[in-house]
Amino acid sequence: MSTETITQIAREAPDIEARKLGLIDSAKALAEQPLALPEYTLAGFTLPEALAFNIAQQGIGQYAPFITQAKQATTQAMDKLSGIGGAPTQAQLDAYMNPFQQSVIDATMSELDKQGALAKSQLAGQATLGGTFGGSRYGVQEAELAGNLQDARARALAQLNLQNFGQAQAGVQNQLERERLAALGIGSLAPQFASLGAQEQTQRGQDINQLLGIGGLQRGQSQAELDIARQNVLQNIYEPYQRLGFYGDILAGAPTSQQTLVPAVSPGVSPLQQAIGVGVGSLAGLAGLRKSGVV
Repeated sequence: MSTETITQIAREAPDIEARKLGLIDSAKALAEQPLALPEYTLAGFTLPEALAFNIAQQGIGQYAPFITQAKQATTQAMDKLSGIGGAPTQAQLDAYMNPFQQSVIDATMSELDKQGALAKSQLAGQATLGGTFGGSRYGVQEAELAGNLQDARARALAQLNLQNFGQAQAGVQNQLERERLAALGIGSLAPQFASLGAQEQTQRGQDINQLLGIGGLQRGQSQAELDIARQNVLQNIYEPYQRLGFYGDILAGAPTSQQTLVPAVSPGVSPLQQAIGVGVGSLAGLAGLRKSGVV
């Protein structure tokens, strides 16, 4: 009993197969060509961003002078206030003493001396008329008059000095009060200086942020333009590949035809069976040939 092996080979129609082979050759040739892909390009910093960087660098430590001024104002205020609390010194009083005080004293003493001399002359005249001049009573009255004159001179001198001292003391107190107010005013400048330093930094930061925002928008636009230009170049490079893909998609949907090749292999067959070929040796025909003695 013989066995047969049937092999079926499905092939495209010759024209379709030829086109597909041509497509493969074109794809192979295109794939072997190296691609000169464009490099990525990064947009540089814009002018506003460069200005922002420059301002930021220049602004480092700009608040320091304000802090220094604040410290100096605080120190000056403390120094002035520390010298106000004590009692007035003689030097401070001398500055407000009446420079004509001695002239006033001399004039007052001279006037008292004149009045004393006049009173003594009147006492002597009265004693002469009464006949008591040179007597003990006159001596007592004369001594009493001299004592009263000395007391008047002392009281006048004390009153003038006290008045001058009071005026000087009032002047010193007024000066100290002015210095105190000035110290408080200087001290109040310290937080203002510090605030100015903070405001300077804040405003500088706002300028920097605005410049960075504007520059960032400009740089983003430039980067988008660079990216679009690169995409355009890539589109031109890959355009042949897209055409091949389009062509390949069309060929993939083309109809196919089948050709069947049936080689028959039978163990121990005769030359006649080989000549008949595949499909001729049916069971009935083969049985008839055997009966007739051909095989």
